[in-house]
Amino acid sequence: MFVKLDLLLKKSENFTRLESIKIFLNDKTNLFLVFSIAFTSIIAYFFLIPHLFHISMSYHIAIHILSLDIAVFMTTISFISFKKTRNKKVLLTSFSFVFLLIVEMIYLLQASHIINMFYIPLIDVDFTHILLLGMLCMFAWGVLKVDKRK
Repeated sequence: MFVKLDLLLKKSENFTRLESIKIFLNDKTNLFLVFSIAFTSIIAYFFLIPHLFHISMSYHIAIHILSLDIAVFMTTISFISFKKTRNKKVLLTSFSFVFLLIVEMIYLLQASHIINMFYIPLIDVDFTHILLLGMLCMFAWGVLKVDKRK
C-alpha cells in the first residue's frame, strides 16, 4: 500500500497532497484498508479492551467489530455509487446496508453487555430480527426492481 502511495506521489508531482490522497482513496481496496484501520482502532478501545482477559468474549466481540467494519464499508461504497449513478436500485441497496449497519451495532452492544436483547412484546421477536428482515426486503427490492424505460 505504501509503495503504491509513493509511486503515485512520484508520478503526480504536479498534484497537491490532497489530490493525491483522493486518487489513492479512489481504489476500493485502499478505501477499505483505511476505513478498517481507522474504525477498528477507534472502536476496539471501547469494546474490546474491557474484555481483553476473557478470551472467548474477546473473539466474540472481535467478530462483531469486523462485521460492523464491513457494514460501514459497504454502506459508504453504496452511497458513493449512488452519488455517481443516481440510480434508485443503488439507493435501495444503500438503505439495506444502513439497516445492516444498525443491526451490527446493536449486536456489538449486546455482545459487550451494554444493552440487553430487546423483544417486541406483541409478537415476541427480537428487534434485530425485524431490522434484518427489513434489510433483506430492501436489498431484494433493490436487486429485483425493474427500471422503466422512457
